[in-house]
Amino acid sequence: MNRQEIEHSIDEVTRAIENLNRVFDKRASDLKQAGDADGLKQWTKACQAMRDSGNIYITWAQHYARLSDPTAPSEEEDDFLNEGTVWDKSPTGT
Repeated sequence: MNRQEIEHSIDEVTRAIENLNRVFDKRASDLKQAGDADGLKQWTKACQAMRDSGNIYITWAQHYARLSDPTAPSEEEDDFLNEGTVWDKSPTGT
């Protein structure tokens, strides 16, 4: 598998996680509209956990992809731990 195939696979996983986050956001919005404060609170925590997990997963995938490519920039050069850059952190848009 070459670098381009690896990057393509990481992009596919990123899009899938982004889609999951959108679906979770929709559920949070539905709970908010229904006035379910307890459900929304619990669901918001779940949304944040999924975002955090997704960010970790993608960050490590990118890290290991770089390790397999000696021409890739080092971790310092591309802000390896630049948290919060994959997607929005707010499940309800607030």
